[in-house]
Amino acid sequence: MTKLCIILQFIISSVVIENSRAISSPLAPFTTYKHSIELQKNVADLWWTVDDNEREITFELHMNTTGWIALGISPAGGMKGADIGVGWVDQTGSAHFQDRHASANGRPMVDNTTIDWFAVQGHE
Repeated sequence: MTKLCIILQFIISSVVIENSRAISSPLAPFTTYKHSIELQKNVADLWWTVDDNEREITFELHMNTTGWIALGISPAGGMKGADIGVGWVDQTGSAHFQDRHASANGRPMVDNTTIDWFAVQGHE
């Protein structure tokens, strides 16, 4: 079984910081990662590191939103069969996170069979 960890950081600002390696998030990553990509300029940035020994991937996702966010991994790159982590911050500032699975396109179901996504932190 592969364990996945995710660090979610929700952001609402779109100020560019020069030391973020051409990534548009105004927040520096929580830690150092081996890989990064700007998914959408001023909207979504993703950092990750694969630990082959632990069979673990650590993600950090910065999104310019005040709603929920999700990150999924699937065998074919689509929604069908995807293992998905969904996170959000409520009005009190508390972070919430769910492990979900998609059997087809549409709303993914809560995955009660495994718990392989974990939120390390989340804030808005």
